[in-house]
Amino acid sequence: MGRGMTVDANRVIAGGVLVFVEPETFKKFLELKERPLVIVGETGGFKKVKLTMTTYDGALIITRGEVELSETAIVVKARELSLGK
Repeated sequence: MGRGMTVDANRVIAGGVLVFVEPETFKKFLELKERPLVIVGETGGFKKVKLTMTTYDGALIITRGEVELSETAIVVKARELSLGK
């Protein structure tokens, strides 16, 4: 399947624009950049879900929960977070 990193996505929406992965896989994406941009926040109505996100080659990589971040990460804490509509 080529070179580089192969990951299993839990869910892919809109042709690969949003890619949901497990926290272990998410950490691998963070390791690919020296200063990754990471967005953290909560989404949902009555049941809030914590999400951590980063970008990679035009895709938004998302995992549920919080992930331990390196000191070099640039963190954006979203007051409100929506993944669609």
